Amino acid sequence: MKFAGFLITLLIILMGFSMLIFLGMFISYWLTLIGLEKIMPKRVYRWLGHNETEAS
Repeated sequence: MKFAGFLITLLIILMGFSMLIFLGMFISYWLTLIGLEKIMPKRVYRWLGHNETEAS
């Protein structure tokens, strides 16, 4: 039973750290795109493949 508890604890800890890593990478990517869009929007739109005709 102690081994099962250890495995469950290890699983919870690893899931928490993997979620922190994922959120850290995703939020930094998201904030970078927001900042670049405010500084140079035309270049970011071209980089992302945005068309003005699709938005209308």
